[in-house]
Amino acid sequence: MQFLERPGARIAWVAHGDPGLPTLVMGNSLGTDHTSWDTVLPRLRQRFHVVRFDARGHGASTLGAMSRGSDYSIQMLAGDTLAVADAAGAKGQFHYLGLSIGGMIGMWLAQHAADRLDRLVLSNTAAQLPADVWADRIAAVRAAGMSALVDATLQRWFTPAFHARSDGALIARTRDTFLRVDPDGYIGCAAAIRDMDLRDGLAHIRTPTLVLTGSFDTSTPSAMGQEIAARVPGAQWAELPVAHIPQLEQPAAYVDLVEGFLLAR
Repeated sequence: MQFLERPGARIAWVAHGDPGLPTLVMGNSLGTDHTSWDTVLPRLRQRFHVVRFDARGHGASTLGAMSRGSDYSIQMLAGDTLAVADAAGAKGQFHYLGLSIGGMIGMWLAQHAADRLDRLVLSNTAAQLPADVWADRIAAVRAAGMSALVDATLQRWFTPAFHARSDGALIARTRDTFLRVDPDGYIGCAAAIRDMDLRDGLAHIRTPTLVLTGSFDTSTPSAMGQEIAARVPGAQWAELPVAHIPQLEQPAAYVDLVEGFLLAR
């Protein structure tokens, strides 16, 4: 891991593959860290210089005093993303794949830093979500820590079929990662989602965009992704029979869609 100093945080990041290949920066879901991409990394690093990182308070990224007890914004988190891309050598254009809050960051980048993006994949995400849901989750973590949300979150993240057929190790690792998230980091990111509304800017996105949805995703239902695809000019849309974390449920099918789009010319 390498580390990048940012206002209020120390951001951990790691790069894989040939730096001469096109750079693919990946932003993961709230409550996970960069290892959530482990299942798809072996294939992606053959075609891309893959850059992964941990959001503030997640994984190996730590918080400074000014990040504790404060709300974040999607703009702030997008700034972290651009700083990581720069540190990894992608000072020009790069591909970006964002899942959930990572996708929200991707929409912000496409609206405000389009010159940095080559192609954009928005996975299992939304341009706006009900504020009361996030206010409730923030209150629960403030009262009882990450354990207050872990069971319900894991139920939303994976389909019942995957829970039934999984050997349990992957879900157990995902659970452990979630429980190790710094509560202040989770709350700050959750506040960014609570306060976000990216809908009006979607029509102005000109970056070639693929929107991926899960037919069993209750966190960001398929209709939300389809709305993004309908508003972004020329956007493509595809769906997998998964819940909220598709690269863990169906890694091969997920990479097929991502690679097929990013490599198309």
